[in-house]
Amino acid sequence: MSSERMQSTYDPRYEGIYQRGGATEAVSRMESPAPPAPALPHEPERPVEPSAIREVAPQGLPRQDEAVPRNPYDRWLWILAGALVALGVFFLAAPMLYEQQYMEAMTSGQPGGGYINPWYNYTAAAAPVLLLTGVATAVAQLFVLSVRHTLATR
Repeated sequence: MSSERMQSTYDPRYEGIYQRGGATEAVSRMESPAPPAPALPHEPERPVEPSAIREVAPQGLPRQDEAVPRNPYDRWLWILAGALVALGVFFLAAPMLYEQQYMEAMTSGQPGGGYINPWYNYTAAAAPVLLLTGVATAVAQLFVLSVRHTLATR
């Protein structure tokens, strides 16, 4: 719909800068270029001394030299969680570990009478509870420590 003739004509509705080939007219109409920015004062570089280096931290963060208050029971909770998991694993494996010894003692005819239910048969009920409690304690401790860390770094 447009022809070459229409594109090269001047349209008086628009300024020359918006016309094809009219950019040169707009430059000539400009008054003067913007003044240059003032020069910044030149400061000579000073040598940096090791004692002049300072750590800068946001207001909420503690410095390295400041002691972060810690919960004294954190260590004991980790020890408790580890002990519960270890005891649960031991109680879970006790029937496999001691069954052979028990069978040898029964067949060798050691004195003591008839059948005695071995102690490790009772551990099968306690093992899952101990494992679950130990893992839950560790997960809860991780959650509390991550929340405490998040709040301390804000």
